[in-house]
Amino acid sequence: MMKYFEEADIAVTVCNKEGNIIAMNKQSCEVNLKPGQTSLLGANIIDCHPEPARSLLIHMMEAQEKHVYTIEKNGKKKLIYQIPWYENGEYAGFMELSMVIPFEMEHKIRTPKPTPSSNS
Repeated sequence: MMKYFEEADIAVTVCNKEGNIIAMNKQSCEVNLKPGQTSLLGANIIDCHPEPARSLLIHMMEAQEKHVYTIEKNGKKKLIYQIPWYENGEYAGFMELSMVIPFEMEHKIRTPKPTPSSNS
């Protein structure tokens, strides 16, 4: 599945339930690797975060809770979507999707089409 995200305009980072990074797409590497680093595969995601994000991430992984928020960094606004992932219904780890979004963004409200009444 990662092959579909390899060149996508979104950073995708996946770790196993122990927190070890098992997959990163091209954009994730560009965003997360520090100068001189060639890979973070095998590194623990917990070690990549300072407090208080570190403690929050530990809690989210233990409780298998989703965390969604926006940040502004280097003049860009990003949506961060951190979610547990499952394999055959069993908790397998955590993934983070990070994407640049506009500061002002269109918001649409979709309403379901009315269904024909069965009382005719």
